[in-house]
Amino acid sequence: MVPKLLCYIFFLFFSVFAFCQNLGQIGKAKLFKLTGGVAANTVFYEGEANRDPFTYFITGNVNLNISGVYNIPFSFSYTNQKFQNSNPFSFNRLSIHPSYKWATAHVGDVSMTFSPYTLSGHQFTGLGVDLTPGSKFKISAMYGRLLKESEYVEDDPQSEPAYKRIGYGLKTLYTEDKFSIGLTFFKASDDENSLETPVPLELELQPKENIVASLEGGLKFFDRGELRIEAASSAITEDINAAGEEADPFILSSFLNNNVTTQHYKAYNANLSYQVAKGSIGVGYEYIDPEYRTFGAYFFNNDLENITLNATQSVFADKVNISFNGGLQKDDLDNTKSSQLQRVVSAVNVTYTASEKFNLSGGYSNFQSFTNIKDQFDFINEVSQTDNLDTLDFQQISQNANLNANYILKDSEDKKRNLNVALSFQNAVNKQGGEVAENGDSKFYNGTAAYTMGYPERSLNIATAVNVSYSTIGVDNSLTFGPTVSVNKQFFEKKLRTTGSVSYNQSSSNGEKQSDVTNIRLSGNYTFKKKHNFSLNLLSQLRSTTTASNQNFTATFAYNYTFDKFKAPKFKWPKKKEKDKNKDKDKDKKKKKRSKKDELLNFRYRDSVYNGTMSEINYKLTALQDDPHFDHIPEYKKGELTMLRQIVADQKNISDYKVKAIDFLKELYSYEDYLEGYHNMVFDIIVELRRDMMRLDYAFEKAFVKAKVAVDNHQLHKRTPEERLQAHKELQETYARLEKNSEIALARLIGHRWMLPIISKYKTIEKIEKPDEYLSKLMEQEKENIFRLKDKGETDQEIELYLISQIIDFYMKESVKHTDPDKFVLKYIEKN
Repeated sequence: MVPKLLCYIFFLFFSVFAFCQNLGQIGKAKLFKLTGGVAANTVFYEGEANRDPFTYFITGNVNLNISGVYNIPFSFSYTNQKFQNSNPFSFNRLSIHPSYKWATAHVGDVSMTFSPYTLSGHQFTGLGVDLTPGSKFKISAMYGRLLKESEYVEDDPQSEPAYKRIGYGLKTLYTEDKFSIGLTFFKASDDENSLETPVPLELELQPKENIVASLEGGLKFFDRGELRIEAASSAITEDINAAGEEADPFILSSFLNNNVTTQHYKAYNANLSYQVAKGSIGVGYEYIDPEYRTFGAYFFNNDLENITLNATQSVFADKVNISFNGGLQKDDLDNTKSSQLQRVVSAVNVTYTASEKFNLSGGYSNFQSFTNIKDQFDFINEVSQTDNLDTLDFQQISQNANLNANYILKDSEDKKRNLNVALSFQNAVNKQGGEVAENGDSKFYNGTAAYTMGYPERSLNIATAVNVSYSTIGVDNSLTFGPTVSVNKQFFEKKLRTTGSVSYNQSSSNGEKQSDVTNIRLSGNYTFKKKHNFSLNLLSQLRSTTTASNQNFTATFAYNYTFDKFKAPKFKWPKKKEKDKNKDKDKDKKKKKRSKKDELLNFRYRDSVYNGTMSEINYKLTALQDDPHFDHIPEYKKGELTMLRQIVADQKNISDYKVKAIDFLKELYSYEDYLEGYHNMVFDIIVELRRDMMRLDYAFEKAFVKAKVAVDNHQLHKRTPEERLQAHKELQETYARLEKNSEIALARLIGHRWMLPIISKYKTIEKIEKPDEYLSKLMEQEKENIFRLKDKGETDQEIELYLISQIIDFYMKESVKHTDPDKFVLKYIEKN
């Protein structure tokens, strides 16, 4: 009854909603808009490695947007005489997100997130809505198919039968200035009649049902403190056809088919933060039952208990900033595992800004984990719990320390000089039974000194650096050191960027020289009319060891074209003759015959094992890439992954195949890995930005006052507009320029003042993980852009500068909607 009612409400709402959407888009959106681009890459290689001497590939990622509502993505890749494409009209690639005023709908193959413990990013085919009728109330709802039915195929060992799974959910959230409260409800169940072919009992496939509810809330107190909590309970019936009664019924039991297979799980967390002086202190607690899961998420971290503590503080007129993070985590909460793992983590970071030219930063972290293995002999013989075997206790301790000093020697319009020194230390110790294990003590030291010279007027930068690394493992030691020189020059109004570098590294082990490597790099990048991008990269590597010497040369040429108008090139692929088709069929038959003789290979990547013939693993890699879990990967990356997977499939040698397959898997998981660190990256950049903004607050006000005084003191200021028109032209131009400067300074100051308290609230990582509407919109907007920059190999400094500029631009534009220049009040300087 409930699903049908929800479905009715969805269709009723969407019928009205779609009509409103059409009215809202009239005259605002183009009928057709084509975005994306195509890229062609060629790689020439000559050397000792087992690589193809010449490779090339063409990729394309295009999206057709219709009336600002419908998106039809299309991607293709062409390499090694093979062409592959994705069907743009397949419904599992189609989703629309129409919006009108305070309502947004999600139709097609979409995903939504209610909370971490309920519905969290699981893709479904159906309908979803987000309603914000006011600033205090928000409603989200969804209904759709979570899993598609999959029949059992006896002749296909790779087939995985599954029931069709339908889910629906509702989330409500009410927010006041001082408190917030929300309730989430989600239910999903398998349709046991969705499969026609019987499934063997040994596959242990049973229809399941899940219901989960969570309560969340927040409370602000004393204008400085904030408490946020969430508690969730999940009930799962593992087999809805099983007999018997539930052992421990719970309040959720009445909402699902409960029986002897029904299990209940709980999860909750609480975070308390309080602002102290110019910093904050916070404590957090999280508990997740073993085996906790819901059908609204792909995977869960469970069986854990976390206690965290964090603090930040600015002292000595904000010149010194100190941050501390600590935590304790343990598992085996129900005491059923053969071992228990405990982790202790602590970290402290200090930044000292002595002046605008010199700053110093350092950090130290300590990570300890304890694994207490429970001896099965003890259980069998019922040995007292106070009897412990120390030799079965494993302890791992790692320490990290770093120090970075940066000094600006000169900063003028025509010359820039900068010196940077960085030192780092890492130590890892493995102990068993209180004693250091054999070769269980390792240390790593690294030092880098870099000197850069910049000539802005010439668009020229020169950098020199020296790097030294020393490491010890047990009684063995190794040393690597060498210099690097690089030159960067831009031509033709910065349209052509060129870079050249030479680096040398020498390695030795236990005092004996092992090898030396010289790398010579040349690269150029040219942008033509903003849509065409050409790049050429040359690398020559000279390697010499105690036994041999070799030289490798690699040249890469790439062309990228970006669409900005609905004028796409037309591709006409020649039709194959009937004879060619028959030849292709014969080739396919021969390939299938050869595949039966393929040798078996076995390798592991992360938590998965890949074994079988190359053709069998090809099938697994294809199925893995097509899994809905990776649907959130950017479209341009999907085309690249398809190309990489095809390269894997073209390998003939097992050893080469394994290397290429692991390369493909690394790239497949790269976006997921990136998202795991995305919040930390944004947090670090915002901390740096907040520090700069606080330091520049007075400077912005002073600049505005200076500009305003210049206007007020001008001889035309006290004249009427008519009298100003009669003045000399040079006086008019000077006064107009001063007025313009004053308006710009005021806009900058107002935007800065509106932005500062918002940025200052983001003092903990939790604020970034659960952002407000502004930061949430910005992070979603820039998420794929940052990944694209990292994927292209941009440096951390370049990415940081890009994100800082986007943050400032975003909040400055928002400030215009929420500020009134006429009501602005100066903070430091009294107005005359």
